[in-house]
Amino acid sequence: MARSNGRLSEKQVSAWFSALDFDKQSAFLGSLHATHDSAKQVKIDALRRQLSDLEGGRGRGAAGKRARKGRRKSPAAVKYRDPKTGDTWSGRGRMARWLAAKVSAGEKADKYLA
Repeated sequence: MARSNGRLSEKQVSAWFSALDFDKQSAFLGSLHATHDSAKQVKIDALRRQLSDLEGGRGRGAAGKRARKGRRKSPAAVKYRDPKTGDTWSGRGRMARWLAAKVSAGEKADKYLA
């Protein structure tokens, strides 16, 4: 294969590749895929580093919040319990209907503290 300026043209590579038998073409394609995958991974790593630098290196997402991987909140402990019905409320969020009904009827919520 002739070289021009130290590089091969696509036409030269295509002619050389066509002259190979099928097994050699397959082996060469495998080698090209491995080389390309390696170059692609280097590019991905460089882009990830660049993105991290742009984000300030703090691992923050686009919304400016810290990414939480695999963290799940545990269920809240029961704070209020109705001994007759077994209904419960953790004390978080809107008051449970059963307790709201009892409070509106004049009872104190402290009576149902677990």
